[in-house]
Amino acid sequence: MNDGSRGTPRIYKGSRIFVATKDVGEKICTGDQFYIDSAHMNHLEVFDNKGRIRAALNLDGSVNEVKTVRAIKEGRRLK
Repeated sequence: MNDGSRGTPRIYKGSRIFVATKDVGEKICTGDQFYIDSAHMNHLEVFDNKGRIRAALNLDGSVNEVKTVRAIKEGRRLK
């Protein structure tokens, strides 16, 4: 994913936040922000450019429905 994203100086829950510089697969759009969940290290949390949760993706790119629904219900946001 190196050619489709860049790291930012921001850290969230111990993980570096990245910004998509182009669409990556079907679930990460240009401008989206994401990080690897540091608690489990088994999924990405993807946020739109305003910091609102979009999805939790497994490392193979598939949507983790359970974690996505939970994050949306919590109203998870990047700060």
